[in-house]
Order: sequence, then structure tokens, then C-alpha cells
Amino acid sequence: MRAIELEGIEKIPAGLFRGGKESLQRHEAPRARSAVRPLPGNSGFLYTIGTENIEIWDPKGQDYISSMTTPVRRPHEYQWDFKRRFEFWKHQNKYAASLPGQLIGKLIISRPRWFPLPHAVKVEAITVDQDYRGQGIAKALYGIVLTIMKLPLISGDSQTPGGRVNWVSLASIPGVEVKGFVGLEESEIAGKKLDTIMGKLGGNYIGRGGYDIDFFAFDVRPNTTGQQLEAYVKTQLSKIYGDTEFTSGLYAVWSGT
Repeated sequence: MRAIELEGIEKIPAGLFRGGKESLQRHEAPRARSAVRPLPGNSGFLYTIGTENIEIWDPKGQDYISSMTTPVRRPHEYQWDFKRRFEFWKHQNKYAASLPGQLIGKLIISRPRWFPLPHAVKVEAITVDQDYRGQGIAKALYGIVLTIMKLPLISGDSQTPGGRVNWVSLASIPGVEVKGFVGLEESEIAGKKLDTIMGKLGGNYIGRGGYDIDFFAFDVRPNTTGQQLEAYVKTQLSKIYGDTEFTSGLYAVWSGT
């Protein structure tokens, strides 16, 4: 058996999607403070769940503290320079006062109609403040969807190297099950191809989604570098993925308690 990549996920270079602080600017606060909850673990971070956004906040973030701390005039600072800086701070302070902390991570999701699992959500974008990268924020955002919201999570159409590593990390969480999937039209599974999918390749039928597409799941494992997930199947799946005109990718579900 050999590993093949999941053809439905486009690889994009790390620099093509910069993300970070600039992408985390928001223009409204969570609608209710009761929606702000402590992130599980001992990080001290908070999280909020919106219709399309899952966000993580640091109430002790330096940017947030700076926005809440009244500036003082610096030695030898011109009065008009200080006044301009003070007015800018007032604007930032008014905005920051409506927030639970510094926004350090955001996951944007959508609800695709074409996937057969009920209530599944799809990753549209995810970004983490560059000062907080390497602390598991992206993994925590995915974890909120899976372990708290208990919704199936579908990978995005494209992934950076960091995004691919995130899905490898997801597969290591106890209680989280990650699979590869392929969606085929009825004409594509006619004849012996269905036998190949279900028998020789060990595919599991998920169900029929939108556009009368039938979906099949396959086991995935980290590749030899440990940097991404691949489907371990016989070479026939390469042909099946190549033939499909619809979609393939990864999805994760919570199977724990």
C-alpha cells in the first residue's frame, strides 16, 4: 500500500496567507458577556462562539492592556504630539472596553449543504496573532468545534503548511476521529468501482449529500515527515480521486464522551 495526498485540498505557500494581528481586527464586541467562557485548560484565555466565528481572547494580552492603560506624557514630548496620541488612545480604549481581552485567534466557519453529516461546518479561514503562535491556539479553535460544539468539521479548500500540521495534531486528540473523504456522482460509482471503494480500498459509505453526491470515508495517517495526513490505500484510489469532478478532503468528528 502507498500513501497518496488528498487531492481536494490545495496546498498554498505559508507566505500567501499572512494572517496575524491585521486579520484579527474586529468591529463589534461579543453580543453578550455571558457568551465569554474560560478556555479549557490553564492558559487563562477565554473563548466566544458566534454564528460564523469562533474566537479566543487573552484578557492579559499586551495590546489589550496598552489600550486600557491611560498614557502619560513622555519626557520632552511636544504637547500636540501627546494630545494626538491621547486622542488615538481614547478611541482604542472605547473599543477595547467592549471586548473581553485581546483577540488572539479566530476560526471562520460555514455550513455546507453538500456534506451528508448533519450540522457539519467547514473551515473557511483560521488565523492566530503572530505573538501567540506555537501555543496551540489553532488546535484549540478546532477543538472548540469538535469537543464543545460537537459538530463535524470539514477541512478548507486550501491549506498552508501550518494548516496541514494542525490536522495532524487534531488526529492525535483522544476522542477525535479524522478521516479522508471523497464525493462521487452516481455515474462514477457504477459497475466495479463501488466494489473497489467498499471492498479493496476499505471505504466506508457516509451518505448522500447535496447535488446527489455519494460520500465515502477512508482512514488517514501522518505521512513519513509527520507534516500532513494522507490516505493509505491501494493505487486505485489515485484514479478515483482523479476521476471525481466533485470534492475530496478531510473531516473530523468527536467520538469521545
